[in-house]
Amino acid sequence: MIRPVLFAALLAATPLTSNAHPEDEILIRMLVGMDKGQITHIGESWTFDPTISDWLIQSFDADGDGQFSGDELGALQEAARQNSEGSYFYTRIWKGTEQLPDPQIYGFQATVKDGSVTMAFALALAAPEDPNALRIEMYDPENLTGLVPVKENPVVIRGLNDGETCVPAVAVNKPDIHGGPDAIPIALTMACNG
Repeated sequence: MIRPVLFAALLAATPLTSNAHPEDEILIRMLVGMDKGQITHIGESWTFDPTISDWLIQSFDADGDGQFSGDELGALQEAARQNSEGSYFYTRIWKGTEQLPDPQIYGFQATVKDGSVTMAFALALAAPEDPNALRIEMYDPENLTGLVPVKENPVVIRGLNDGETCVPAVAVNKPDIHGGPDAIPIALTMACNG
């Protein structure tokens, strides 16, 4: 059995600096799920670089069929959770100065396409929240992983009612080598009305 901590060790062995190269990055796309004008969940997809993708396939595709299923998915999800300790799947959600409790993960899946592994999952908020009051951060507290939003449509909003509008604002910062709360790589805020 492959130990999930090896996932963390691999990422730790991959040097990342403020000038991360594309092969050192995890490409992030976010989906904001809304109901009745409130955010109910955040969907995320992470696409890994070829080196880490190859390692993930070798380590977690136990039957060698080129896909993840059953127990393989469970082990991969647990490895991702352990690797992102301190920021629950690299995600922190703030309401003003209060950090909301860790959301509930559901729908975890992982696919392989053209040699790249993409993990996708949703994080359900404990209660629906006003989108104008939230700040959603993607953050690696150890600053070992280059989290980068995809260039086109990094945020998709679903579930808006007729007449509602929401404009996402994605701030992308290049953290210094020490990371920290003043160097959040990705921060999403929204301006909604209607």
